[in-house]
Amino acid sequence: MLENSFVHLPGIGPDTEARLWDEGLKTWDHLAARVNEIFKGKKAEKVASAIEESRQAMHRLEFGYFQTRFKGREMWRVLPALLKSCPETIAYLDIETTGLGFPPKCRSTTIAVYYAGQLFLEHDHFRKKALLEEIEQNAKLLVSFNGSTFDLPFLRKEFGLELPQAHVDLRFWLAGLGYRGGLKAIQKAFPHLHQRESMDIDGFDAVRLWSLHQRGVPNALETLLTYNAEDTVILEQLIYEGLGLEKRGRPHLDLEDYAAPPLPEIPYQVCPHIYRMLRR
Repeated sequence: MLENSFVHLPGIGPDTEARLWDEGLKTWDHLAARVNEIFKGKKAEKVASAIEESRQAMHRLEFGYFQTRFKGREMWRVLPALLKSCPETIAYLDIETTGLGFPPKCRSTTIAVYYAGQLFLEHDHFRKKALLEEIEQNAKLLVSFNGSTFDLPFLRKEFGLELPQAHVDLRFWLAGLGYRGGLKAIQKAFPHLHQRESMDIDGFDAVRLWSLHQRGVPNALETLLTYNAEDTVILEQLIYEGLGLEKRGRPHLDLEDYAAPPLPEIPYQVCPHIYRMLRR
């Protein structure tokens, strides 16, 4: 889909992109071949230059180039290129915190990252920072749910990191496809996906679970890590759902089909005793 995209090029919006597709210009190569016919003077030069920059960025896997050029919900367009070439460089992440504010008022409690085929779950401050530094150094793309407004600015402030990678925020992408609400509500809207045993555990419960852990209550931390992990591993499943919806909405582009890999195993589970404590 990335090479079919024109909306990041100078002076081209969704309507012009759709018109170009209708005229048979469906790739960067098609547009580059006729750029001087379609646009005049300086604009033709700017579009041609931006197409070449886009090619170079894609070949170098520098998807941050597109972050400032696509509108937020359009960043999904980089996913097919990454899934085809190096899916192991996508990092899916989610955090839990001590409250609704930002550091220094609040801090992270647990962090879950699914990356390079491994599920990382950390709660120690220094191990969390080390994990994030590895992601900052090596991941090509971050995927989150509402991470652009919460998780990423929170982590940047708490740990002093840049986390400059390209970022797909599923909240805004899926909202544009008609799926609004919280992550668990959207997960329920795809009933063929894995459904959690304790779908009613929420962010407020996560704060309580950390408090229980600090008080020494057995299995509270494991329950919190399970909740954090479940919020993370479902992100990969949802990007495949989103890609399927986008493909069905653009049959004329003949986009590829993608099959989601199986869910990774989560090493913990929700403790029934702790769950009953939360529901009292």
